[in-house]
Amino acid sequence: MEYIERSFFPIILSIVVAFLITIISTKWVIEESKKKGFVGKDINKPNTSEVPVLGGIGIVAGFIAGSFTYLVSDIDFSGYVSEVDRTVVSVLISSLVIGFLGLLDDIFNLRQSIRAFLPVFASVPLAIYSIGHTKISIPFLGIVDFGVLFYVLILPATLTITSNAFNMLEGLNGLGAGMGLIMASALAYIGLRSTGPSFHSGVLALIMVFVLLGFLIFNMYPAKVFPGNIGTYFIGSVIGSIGIAGFMYTALFFLYIPYVFEFILKARTKFKGVSFGKISREGYLYWDGTPNSLTHVVMKMGKFKEYQVVIILWIIELIFAILAIVFQTTVIRI
Repeated sequence: MEYIERSFFPIILSIVVAFLITIISTKWVIEESKKKGFVGKDINKPNTSEVPVLGGIGIVAGFIAGSFTYLVSDIDFSGYVSEVDRTVVSVLISSLVIGFLGLLDDIFNLRQSIRAFLPVFASVPLAIYSIGHTKISIPFLGIVDFGVLFYVLILPATLTITSNAFNMLEGLNGLGAGMGLIMASALAYIGLRSTGPSFHSGVLALIMVFVLLGFLIFNMYPAKVFPGNIGTYFIGSVIGSIGIAGFMYTALFFLYIPYVFEFILKARTKFKGVSFGKISREGYLYWDGTPNSLTHVVMKMGKFKEYQVVIILWIIELIFAILAIVFQTTVIRI
């Protein structure tokens, strides 16, 4: 009993802190954003309203608070750098760099080239963390040793793709945060069944689950706040960083399959396409042109209101999350 209490108390404390700080900080962001004019139009409603757009600050604050709580619970005054220290610090630094990129994009509207390639530099902490690990287990192919390419190609590409792709599929109330919640839940389940770095990555994923639960209180339809680019980039980078730190590459592959289709649809418009739709008098979302987002594909399937489109996309992501769990825990075991 003493062992169980010692093992799980830091985790329980971390998720509680993360949840509460997310709620408190998001409330503060909503108030301050309205005062400072950081608002955007909620165009998927019959009567458009202005909604604060920097809600991602609450997500960042909650994840930092929860992660540091978990980190502090494992402090070793002997000077030894533990697995918890290495895992938490590498994930935090890489994610915060990309989150800061998102904040700058919200304020200054950065060029697409900057948004696309800055995550390459954010991968450095994860590359240092991964020294000595250059092998990836690939379904049906077995273990592949990428050597130095793992550090200079695989890691930067993975973090760049996960952060940028996540930012593409957004624009509806609760969509991005809900997708992230499902993805983080899958990584948490996989990681918490493992040991070592994978376990600690699972804890970080669980922290993100509760962060997004707290944020969805304000972001669910009808949204009181939007995550902004700081939120979407940060969620994507945390998911990617956790997958890398926990060696859950197979899971990442399946979790991001919907985003591969989103990338293809957006590429057809040279990434100028949007994810939101047009609204009918009855309040249904529709798209009468060529789809340039998965949201448009769903809209063309029938008459759906905004929250229904979101739920359908959540279900699609949930299916791939189940596949991620099955393949990562049976075909490729960590």
